[in-house]
Amino acid sequence: MYKAAIRRLVRRGISRLNGGDPSFLLRLATTDAEIAFPGDNSWAAMQRPVEKGRHRHATHRGLAECRSFAERFASEGIQFVIEDILVNGPPWNTRVAVRAHDYIPGNGDDVYNNRVVAFMEIKWARLHRWEDYEDTQRVSAWDSAREAASTKSSVTVESQLSTRRDSSTGASA
Repeated sequence: MYKAAIRRLVRRGISRLNGGDPSFLLRLATTDAEIAFPGDNSWAAMQRPVEKGRHRHATHRGLAECRSFAERFASEGIQFVIEDILVNGPPWNTRVAVRAHDYIPGNGDDVYNNRVVAFMEIKWARLHRWEDYEDTQRVSAWDSAREAASTKSSVTVESQLSTRRDSSTGASA
């Protein structure tokens, strides 16, 4: 019964997150909650430098840092599709593993997609830790593509502004 309730809780939280609302998951989190997002990417380095090693490295500590991660996730439009939820342990030490895939829908093709295993530690229905395991090369490639698109967009906007300035002052190229 308890494990089924935890599975429903996780599904509801992910469903709300998919809808752009991280508040449900954030209300479940403790004030000292942690997120570990491994890899060399912008998500892992949002709050502190990336540390590589065999031990878990909390990339986000405390509710404020977890909120910034969750809000970024929601604002990017990332969607989780849950494939399986495994729950084990008593209410004071519950471990949850979610196997899923995530993606950002695009016009005919995904802007981003990946495979995910999220491991959560829950105590008395409060989220203490969330570790995300994804193909970090895909995350880094997405970061690079977004940066290139942003740079291209900035150059295009600057070029348009420059052209407008030149035409309004009567300058010619």
